[in-house]
Amino acid sequence: MLAVTKKNLRSLKHDRRTIAFIIVVPLLMIALFGYTFGGDIENLSVNVVNFDSGFNNSYIADWILEEISDREALNVLEMYGPEDADLQPSELSLEKVKNGEIWAAIIFENNFSRDAILALESMREGEFTLPSSIIVHLDSTNPNVASTVANELQRTIQNVFVSQLGLISPVVVTTDIVYGGDAEFIDFFAPGVMGLAAMMVTFMLSIISFVQERRNGTLDRLLSSPITEGEIVGGYALAFGLVGLMQATVIIVAAVLLFQIQIVGNPMLALLIIFLLGMGTLGIGFLLSSLARNEFQAMQFMPLIIFPSILLAGVFWPIEAIPEILRPLSYFIPLTYAVEGCRSVMIRGWGIEEISFEISILIIFAAVMLILSIYALKRRG
Repeated sequence: MLAVTKKNLRSLKHDRRTIAFIIVVPLLMIALFGYTFGGDIENLSVNVVNFDSGFNNSYIADWILEEISDREALNVLEMYGPEDADLQPSELSLEKVKNGEIWAAIIFENNFSRDAILALESMREGEFTLPSSIIVHLDSTNPNVASTVANELQRTIQNVFVSQLGLISPVVVTTDIVYGGDAEFIDFFAPGVMGLAAMMVTFMLSIISFVQERRNGTLDRLLSSPITEGEIVGGYALAFGLVGLMQATVIIVAAVLLFQIQIVGNPMLALLIIFLLGMGTLGIGFLLSSLARNEFQAMQFMPLIIFPSILLAGVFWPIEAIPEILRPLSYFIPLTYAVEGCRSVMIRGWGIEEISFEISILIIFAAVMLILSIYALKRRG
């Protein structure tokens, strides 16, 4: 037993890539897990429509907005006041929520301060009156984001009333759910799992298959035949793209039957997104396979591709919760666009026009990876 142990350790000693894999991958995993899941959700884009005219020199809406500006959770992109009434800012902000440009539109109506103060006076006298209200148009596609917006607003309101007026808030937040009104976490989770499963299996199958083809000499025999390099890469891409498509179909059917997930849009459009992701992932697998001498070394590339994609693409945790130093990396990961596109189709009910940006990114990604794969085959030939 000791002799076999020494033999295996000696083989590792001469494989610098494996030694680096043993050291680097655990460090990469703990760093990514720690930074990704250890952060708070920040910089959620919202619009504010503040028509509050104040009451007895008290401008409660301004106090609330000042408190919001001191926090990092909500990022007010646009602020509208009474002077902007001709622009119909409430409808304009609602439209931006529907277009996915912002997460929420917060609206303070004209008599907000007056209603709040009158409600406070009634509370002091032991009488009941209708509370003041804030209208929030909310995109609830991501449950974590939606709860953060609602909780942050409630917490801010309570802090303002306690610090400024010494009483509990009489304000009610009236929420208008624009998307995902009946959505649960599984509805948010399923599109991410679809993309992740297709990416993992396509990458694993492609990189191992290419290494085996090269070791067995099959790839060289193909290159010596009349078949072109583009046809070889295209055949592999089509085959493994269909495998990823089949996996995504299984996940959708199982999720609908077992967990009753919502699919508001066209499921075929979601499957198209997964197919494009699989085509591009195959190109990555082919390019990395040229750096591996055997299947064991090929498998070492798996964590370097999969773990950053899992943690930085918004599969389990919103991108807004990723620390700002790592957040730009999310937009270089193709899975980010596949997950966002699938969620928009399945939860928001968007069509191909609304997700044209995500589709375009995935097409470019697939085209570049496949072209590089063809070029690598030509060099080998």
